[in-house]
Amino acid sequence: MTASIRRIRRILATQTAFSLWQLETFGRLGGNPLGIAWRQLDEGAVAVLARGQPGPVHNRVMGLRGDHIGEIEPLLAWYAQAGIKPRLETISAYDDPTLAGELVRRGYYQSGFQVVLAASPIVCADDAAASAIAEVGSAQELAAFLQLYGWPTPGASEAPAAAAVTAGLRARGVSLYLRRSGGRPAAAVLFVRDGIGVLCPAVDAEAGSGLDAGLLARRLADARAVGTEWVCTEADLMSARQMSLTRIGFKAVFIRTQWTSL
Repeated sequence: MTASIRRIRRILATQTAFSLWQLETFGRLGGNPLGIAWRQLDEGAVAVLARGQPGPVHNRVMGLRGDHIGEIEPLLAWYAQAGIKPRLETISAYDDPTLAGELVRRGYYQSGFQVVLAASPIVCADDAAASAIAEVGSAQELAAFLQLYGWPTPGASEAPAAAAVTAGLRARGVSLYLRRSGGRPAAAVLFVRDGIGVLCPAVDAEAGSGLDAGLLARRLADARAVGTEWVCTEADLMSARQMSLTRIGFKAVFIRTQWTSL
């Protein structure tokens, strides 16, 4: 698979759409205790803020490019009002020395790198393990999924809303999965839009997040079933997860650089 700007734009647009779905959906549950808010810069870039979760995962600007330089000042002021220093993320495919210089001038440094990998919905050797994976289809399963991901769990008064969420998942291109074998629950997500699928790293209650063979196989099978052209996911650069994904056929498409304030 040879990366192209068109393909990268499609991947970024799908990842942004998935992020917005998460924010819109889970921000409605539990009375929004995390204080979730966001600003969409364009189809491939979004700024996320969570007052109740100050870490960089929930407070970052994704997809920052050179043509967004004018947005940096108001975005930093927005985060400052919440008492948060965000992480800023740039894309290797849109390398811009002016943008890099502006971030350095503001006291940001390159603190980490993630690789975005993609493949056609390949057949995994672990397809047999996919049968042990359950797709979330009830309010109770949704609550278990949200608990693993650290999102607000709906209370009894929100059960109808939770049921509506699960009923509308497929219509929005979202599938949520749970693995309960061996006494170790794990959760994962597949999001599909316009022929591109997003595979979030599986979250394991005991082992943290990583590559789960059964969850990956099930999601790849479901992506194939709906005619997805490519699926994409992320890993820390040169990590064990990247090596595992590369061995089964995923290839690097671009690098996401993480910038942190000194």
